[in-house]
Amino acid sequence: MIKINKKILGYSFTEIFLICAYIICWLSISTSYQDIINVYKDKLLDFNNIINSTRQLLNILLFPLLLILFFKNYKNILFSNETVFIFSFFYFLIQLPGLFFTENSLLNICYIISAFNILLIFILANIYFKKENYSVFIKITFLMLVLISCLNYKAIVNFFQVEEGYVLYTFFNSSETFMGKDSPRSTGSSRTFLFLFIVSLIVFQRFLKKNYITKNIFYFLIASLIILFQSRTTLVLLIFFLILNFLFEKNFSFNGWMKFFLISFIMPIIFVYSTLILKANTFNENSFALEEGNFNVMNSQTIRPMDPETYSSGRIDDWNSIIDKIDESIIYGYGSQGDRFMIQQTASNGLLYALSSSGILGLLFFIFLSLNYFFVICKNFLSSFKSNNKEKFYISTIIFLILLRSLLESSYAVFSVDFIIIYTFFSILNKKIFN
Repeated sequence: MIKINKKILGYSFTEIFLICAYIICWLSISTSYQDIINVYKDKLLDFNNIINSTRQLLNILLFPLLLILFFKNYKNILFSNETVFIFSFFYFLIQLPGLFFTENSLLNICYIISAFNILLIFILANIYFKKENYSVFIKITFLMLVLISCLNYKAIVNFFQVEEGYVLYTFFNSSETFMGKDSPRSTGSSRTFLFLFIVSLIVFQRFLKKNYITKNIFYFLIASLIILFQSRTTLVLLIFFLILNFLFEKNFSFNGWMKFFLISFIMPIIFVYSTLILKANTFNENSFALEEGNFNVMNSQTIRPMDPETYSSGRIDDWNSIIDKIDESIIYGYGSQGDRFMIQQTASNGLLYALSSSGILGLLFFIFLSLNYFFVICKNFLSSFKSNNKEKFYISTIIFLILLRSLLESSYAVFSVDFIIIYTFFSILNKKIFN
């Protein structure tokens, strides 16, 4: 009877608390202190505001509870094995002065707290979780990626409702499905689908190994969506994944090369154009009517148009603006969301986000953190190739792709989907749960 009280489905009460805390951190994404103010100060009591404020409030309340648990177990933590925690902790800690000593909003402290929650969850998980239970975080990540993809269904629905729309690159404002928040743009949406596919290869490894056709159909669908979203960053990440996966499988025969090009590239392109042809031929204006103003058709071309004067989507101009303006607070930056304070939009680069939010001091910790990630995944790549361990290979690949993505997006430099995934998967590698 005592064992039943201490364990629920194989997890202790502390483990269940950490699992729930992890889910709360995921659900808090895209919310802020402003959502709490909307309900408790401005009395905006509609459904979306109540849900959003609850998401952020739970996230804030987690922090003192995790701190208490952390200090209770402080002596059990082997900090010599927690270098990523240390670098991450100081990187986010240095973002605090910018919020107090510049005109950036102090409300942005919630993003620092959110990041601290993730750090605390996993340093505590290293104490409480057994190796066989650690994979629950991968499964939760899979479910959250599925949830984000499902909530973004409106983008795909709108695509099929517009006769002249040939790409998903256009921004779809599906605010009603995201509780009044803007839906992810093409880069975020396509990133989610790519990571969903790779995480699926981990979660359903045995099933997909036995069902090769199902695996390929799933890949065709994911690759087609990524192509339609026309995010150049995600397309490059997809190509990197395909090449790494081909090298891992070690099938370098002529048939292996032909199979690689056919399945990885030719079939998804055929699938996309077949979808566009089918859409054009079956479109019925009466049955697929879309309310005017709900969809902004950016173009009627199958290839995303690019400005011939800048192929970086304005990123270089943004980077130059941050570098020009950082002098006024170069030591500790402008605090969390410093890029938006400085140039009113994302920095689109992890290093420059780190510079804008935490100055030179934080940038150094961010570089040390990134190098630590890089060296560990290089070691695990080599190990996975030698042992043919697919799970370790896929986890290392996701971390590598996020590192690459940080060159053109803020990525894991800020509390986000990328930050949660890279820290989760690195913690799993660090736990050494593989046989």
